[in-house]
This record gives sequence, C-alpha cells and structure tokens, in this order.
Amino acid sequence: MSEASFPSFPHWRWNLRIMWIAQLVAMAGMSAFLPFLPLYVRQLGHLSAGQAQWWSGLIMAAPFFTAIVATPLWGMVADRFGRKLVVVRAAFGLGVTVFLMAFARDVETLFVLRLAQGALSGFIAATTGFVAAETPPQRVGYALGLLQSATAGGSVLGPLLGGVISDVLDMRWTFVVVGGLCAISGFTVWGFVREHQRALTSVSAPSGTVPFRQLWSTIGVLGILGGIVLGQMALVMPTPIFPMYLEQLGAPRGMLSTVTGVSVSIAGAVMAIAAPAWTRYADRVGYGRALLGCTAGAAMLSIAQALAPHFTVVMVLRALLGATAAGMLPLFYTLLSSRAPSPMRSSIMGIGSSATLLGNLLGPLAGSMVAASMGMPWVFVASGCLLGVVLVLNPRTRMVLRLLPRMLSGRG
Repeated sequence: MSEASFPSFPHWRWNLRIMWIAQLVAMAGMSAFLPFLPLYVRQLGHLSAGQAQWWSGLIMAAPFFTAIVATPLWGMVADRFGRKLVVVRAAFGLGVTVFLMAFARDVETLFVLRLAQGALSGFIAATTGFVAAETPPQRVGYALGLLQSATAGGSVLGPLLGGVISDVLDMRWTFVVVGGLCAISGFTVWGFVREHQRALTSVSAPSGTVPFRQLWSTIGVLGILGGIVLGQMALVMPTPIFPMYLEQLGAPRGMLSTVTGVSVSIAGAVMAIAAPAWTRYADRVGYGRALLGCTAGAAMLSIAQALAPHFTVVMVLRALLGATAAGMLPLFYTLLSSRAPSPMRSSIMGIGSSATLLGNLLGPLAGSMVAASMGMPWVFVASGCLLGVVLVLNPRTRMVLRLLPRMLSGRG
C-alpha cells in the first residue's frame, strides 16, 4: 500500500526507512563496545580478578537502573513537545556519554557515565514510540517488526566493528567511533524524518500521571507488560554463563570468544530476517495467535539447550531460538500500541520499553543465581519455564485450555 492509502499518515513509509537506517547505525554503535567493557574495566585500574568481575557486572547493569525510570518520562516529553525531537535528543545523549567514556580514567567515572547513558539515551524506546505513533494502525506490526530487524542487524555488525577497531587501534577509539555513529543517527533523523504535526496539536498534552493511570484502566495492558518483563528476562538469562556452557560442552578454550561471537551473530542475523516475517504472519492470523506460536517455540528451544550433547548443537539451537524469539517483542509492542490512545502512545510505549529494560536487568542476575545453585543446564530450563508463564498469560492459551476438555470428550 502507498502513502496515499493512508492520508492521515502521509510520510509513514519514508519515516520508517529513515528510522530503520538510524536504528541500524545506532545499534551497531551500542553493541560495538558492550562485549569489550569487562576488558576496558581491567585497563582502568589495578584490580583483582574479583574486583574486576564485580565492577564489570555493576557497570554493565548501570544504564538499566536509570533507564527504567527515565524512559517513561522521555515518552511523556515526546507526547507533549514532539516525538522527533526526543529521538534526536536520545541519539545525541547516547553519543555524548559514550564518547566521554573514551576519556575515563577510573572505574568510578565509567560507572557514572554508564548511569548517565541510561538516563539520557533511550534511543530504541524513542524510535519505537515515534514509529508506533506515526504509522497507520493497520501497519504498526509490520513497522515494529522491521525496526526489530534493524536492532538485530546492528547487534550483528557492532561486535565485529568494535573488535576490529580495538585490535587495530585501541579500545578507547571504539568509544570515539560509536559517539560519531550516534551523531550520524541524530543528524539523519533531524534532517530527513517528517513528523506529522497533527499528531501533536490535535489533542491537549496529557498530564504526567495520565499514562500510569491509563495502565490500570486499560484491559490487558498490565498482562502485556508482565509478558514483556518475563519474556525478555527469560531470553537474556543465559547471558552470564553462555561462554562457559559452550566450553563445558567441548568448545576449544583457545577459540571460546570466537565460538561465542559466532553463536551470537548467527542468532542476531536470523532474528533480523525473522522479525518482519512474524509480523506479516500476525497480520494474517492475529497477534495473539502469532505470539502464542513464537513463545511456544522459544520455550521448547530454550529447554532443548539444557539437553544438548555438544556445543555445535547449542549453536544450531540458538539460531532457531533467534528465529522464534524474533517475533516476541514486536508483537508485544504492537499489542501495547493498539491499546494506547494516540495522544499518549509515546508515553505508554516508553513504559513498555522500561518493562524490557527491567527484564534485561533481572534476567542475568537470575541466570547467575540459578547456575550457582543448580548448575548451568538448569538456567536454560528456567528460561523455558519463564516463557511457559508468558504462554499462560496469553489469552489464546487460556482459550485453548478451556476448550481442551470439550475437545477430548468429543474425541471420546
């Protein structure tokens, strides 16, 4: 369908293309330095192995603490003053904080800059809110699925870019390059995105507490947010132990980083391809049914990794998991957007992004606790069980469970 098919949203396809490019560039930048942060921490002081691990965990988690609070607030600012403005602000906020990390002289400074990154960036939340508000309701699922492919594509390109820069130049130059990439994203959005002003001027700006009151009065929103938290938590649970699990299953120690990187990159590449396909499928069969399918597949593939006999089997299962999990966030966000009134869409989507951040924060902590108390294979079992809880939250699952006794009695 052309822009003319949706006269109330005259620039949505053009905006989506620009946002896709900007998100790909920004995500490549963000993921370029994350795998190497623990190594950077070791460079910033004479730390023991235990101290380096403690600071690495704290610095990795720092942005999530501030972003959980800041992201919904930036969503309210977007609804009140303009969504494009907040996307540009997020790009430059991310770029400046990451650029300054190149000049950190101790771990305390790096920790403060990571806290500032979480408070000032929120780029993915900003682009998601913009696209959800500036896209025809019939095409929001397609648009968010396409954005998810940019996120996955950036997470594939970023570590490769960061590794080359760190090896050829120096690790500090990675932060400089990432800051430049984020600035490119910001200038791209500022110069080329065309915001539809009526979305901002046709209604009065909501008060700061309205989006939170809206959560309690809208049927299904709390269930969607709970599904986002638990689903994201389940998907990132194996992160802290994944390289060690591959090593336990026979991955050569001398190539452990390479094997881990290849596993992550393959899963990201598959996710980039599969995310738009899930939303197209949901347009045909319904979002609840599509979410049921991808969540069930992800749950089974998570548990299967606990039973894998060799690290190559895990790599294949991770790729398949990427194909199924690719649909979860776009479908959840689409359902959330469909329940949000237009003038508060960025605010509600910001709360959804905070739910994702909360899952990202809790998942690795839970995974480490399960691995320490029960063993690494049980992390994948716990991940699958959490996804099973997400399945139960799905109204389609409850419908099937109600009909199951009738179906079985009919067979008898």
